[in-house]
Amino acid sequence: MKVYLKIKRAIRFLFYKHLSVEDQLKVKQQLNEDNIIRLFWQLSMQDRHHSVEVLERTINKTFDKELLTLKELESLNSLFTLCLLHDIGKSTSHFSWLFRIFSELRIINNSKSELYLNHEQIGLSQLEKYSVDEKTINYYKKELLQNKHFVLDKTDY
Repeated sequence: MKVYLKIKRAIRFLFYKHLSVEDQLKVKQQLNEDNIIRLFWQLSMQDRHHSVEVLERTINKTFDKELLTLKELESLNSLFTLCLLHDIGKSTSHFSWLFRIFSELRIINNSKSELYLNHEQIGLSQLEKYSVDEKTINYYKKELLQNKHFVLDKTDY
């Protein structure tokens, strides 16, 4: 199943386009902090589009399935922010479509490939570099790096 989702994402990558005005407003409203918004816009067009898709799938999954406990509902805003920031480490370099595929398959194994494969850890450095608030950084560490949030795990494809 995971291979199927990776293939599906690789194909969708070719058809991503610029965010609509509605999606841009949604991002601005959700992130609501200049440093985080600036960081988000450093992502490639494809990664921005993917992040908004992950946000939309997460919103649908959390509200449709009633998966979350009351405690988790309290941190829903942090989860939605994480959806938009989960690939933020990819903003440090340009990764082409073929490069991403070859890196995932371990056909390419160089320092740039390591940057791509470790983008979540690099994202933490980016958040710290841009002086993002401690709450967001701690949530990123806990729900992405230490143990990927169970909803994000189902919606990030």
